[in-house]
Amino acid sequence: MTTKTNLIKRIVDVVLTVLLLFIMAYQVTGDWLHEWLGITMTVIVICHHVLNYKWYKSLFKGKYTAYRIILTAADVLLLGAFALTALSGMSMSGHAVPFMYGTINVMSARKLHLAVSFWSFTLMGVHIGLHLRSMTAKFKFSAAVKTAVLSLFAAAAVWGGYLFFKGEIVNYMLFKTHFAFLDYEKAKWLVVVENLAMLLFWAFVGHTLTRLSQKHKSKADILRPIAWLVAVILAAVVMIFALKDKYSSGTADSWQNVPVPQASSQSDVPGTISRNEPGKDGFVLINAGSFKMGSPDSENWRISDEKQHDVKVSAFYIDPCETTQWDYESIMGSNPSTFKGKKLPVDNISWLDAVNYANAKSKAAGLTPAYTVSDGQVSWDRSANGYRLPTEAEWEYACRGGTTTPFNTQHSLSAQDANFYGHYPYEIEENYFDNSPLEAKPGEYRNTTVDVGSFKANDWGLYDCHGNVNEWCWDYYGEYDTSLTLDPTGVQSGTRHIYRGGGWNDFAKNMRSAYRAAGQTDMKSYNLGVRLVRNAAAASGVVTVNEQGAKNSGSENVLIVYFSWGGNTRGIANEIQKQTGADIFEITLQTPYSTDYNTVLMQAQEDQHKQARPKINGTVDVSKYDTVLLGYPNWWASVPMPIATFLESYDLSGKRIIPFCSHGGGRFGQSLTAIAKLAPDSVMGEGLSVHYSGGDSMPQDVSQWLKANNVKTK
Repeated sequence: MTTKTNLIKRIVDVVLTVLLLFIMAYQVTGDWLHEWLGITMTVIVICHHVLNYKWYKSLFKGKYTAYRIILTAADVLLLGAFALTALSGMSMSGHAVPFMYGTINVMSARKLHLAVSFWSFTLMGVHIGLHLRSMTAKFKFSAAVKTAVLSLFAAAAVWGGYLFFKGEIVNYMLFKTHFAFLDYEKAKWLVVVENLAMLLFWAFVGHTLTRLSQKHKSKADILRPIAWLVAVILAAVVMIFALKDKYSSGTADSWQNVPVPQASSQSDVPGTISRNEPGKDGFVLINAGSFKMGSPDSENWRISDEKQHDVKVSAFYIDPCETTQWDYESIMGSNPSTFKGKKLPVDNISWLDAVNYANAKSKAAGLTPAYTVSDGQVSWDRSANGYRLPTEAEWEYACRGGTTTPFNTQHSLSAQDANFYGHYPYEIEENYFDNSPLEAKPGEYRNTTVDVGSFKANDWGLYDCHGNVNEWCWDYYGEYDTSLTLDPTGVQSGTRHIYRGGGWNDFAKNMRSAYRAAGQTDMKSYNLGVRLVRNAAAASGVVTVNEQGAKNSGSENVLIVYFSWGGNTRGIANEIQKQTGADIFEITLQTPYSTDYNTVLMQAQEDQHKQARPKINGTVDVSKYDTVLLGYPNWWASVPMPIATFLESYDLSGKRIIPFCSHGGGRFGQSLTAIAKLAPDSVMGEGLSVHYSGGDSMPQDVSQWLKANNVKTK
């Protein structure tokens, strides 16, 4: 009976290990099979503990040696991790046990499941390693064979350690993210083999702990296992640095493939040409052609201002890359960027800054400046051969590169294609709790700009048209004039200028080729830059615009308006009221959103999708106020729709709107654009974004923000 029981135990242990390798390979199993394998493993884990019931009986008996302490601690932790993994997984179940869905708040369950599943995986490896000696005790090997086997074990552990730490799995285990970044292009067999390697790494750690916790005859017996483990870890670290991945699989070193700046004097920026010599600036020729500008009605997450129409564009030259900080600083003598780096795109520049930079670059290259700036007016001489901002039509034509799909990749944009808020790929809003239908899965969020040209170019040789930083265009924002089909330059007047392409903190839906963002002339942001163009042939005519920049003057007539769901925005609004003494108005709904977080996530995206205008309670006499401090949570990278209801319910012409928002990582997203479009005749002040409730620094952050906007305080 004992022999038979031991055989069953070994079979159960092997099945558990194999199941674990496949359960951790979600991109291999898919959602349905993943759930059922999880249920199967839960049942087998229970069987495992029933078969080993004597372990429980012996817990409080006998002497606890160092080895027994380590083994018991690992086993108890593993049991707890398995239990939490099973419970959190069932709380998200849509297939195996759907009646348990919501047992734990689904968002909390997602984070918990991701963390504890990797803890289970890690502890399982340690558990196996702690038992290796007893499992192989019956085998008698020579010293040479033992060394050879240990060497192979160590080599596999090196690879496993490299994969584990390169994959930043520690971040999952520490609850730093609730999405796993999986490679769905990798061969399925390789995913399982890599899981095995990582399991062997932790088994090696467990085996080392076993050797260290035994009685030793000499110091060498202690130092030998330590030396092996240190060697394995160091080798894994060396591999991480030696094989460090680039941002794109399409280019090994994008700066070898893209023309980059090099000053006439010695510079440490790599390059082969001067970008300030006419004809040698590395710009790409875009041939004349026709395309459908805007998006079709069938494009998901399109906005009504993207009306599709036919446009013809004359030939022009365009920079293959966004303007770098080296480009900008070498011409302007300063670098306003939030993120510093010569190869990074310049950011935090206004539309007028971009215009002045284009003129300065033209003069440096001996070209005729395209713009005349005088007394709040900017005139564009279309015959000039100097550098300039692209028109909105030129930008979209070049970005698309001949494509008609939402993105120029012709597939749903992933974090391997562009630098954006990779946790939120295209159409994640409708598939947040089950992203298996998504073409592009949640991926890396870099939380910063990256070197220009770090990703594969579009078919016309242009880099970073989607993501990294938004790019200013010439045009005023307004409805398309579909009667103007040849080289349109936008509406004749307005208060906002167009910027395109999306930035490092934007969701994929806002990086579509047709998506239009807008900001006033003096707007600056950590995700807003420029890409210049120049004429391929002389055009004719002059286009003049009257600039209407923000007047950042103080005012005693201040109203605080805010919408809050979870209380974070309310806390910020109350702090603002405390410091200013201003009147305050809370936006509440006639039909409130659900109090359940998971439900309200879906309600919020549904309202945004259909551009709903929820009815709000009460009214406020905004005519008495000059400045409105407008607060809201960042929902799905934009404003909640109750904010849209408020902005469209009142005449805010000439009033100053100063936004403040609470967010979970995306800062303002495209909420500033949403406000700019909804209140086009208002003046926008400098916004304040607060991470969740803001913590202890929030009062000071509010004080500095109010001071920057010249809002009077008590």
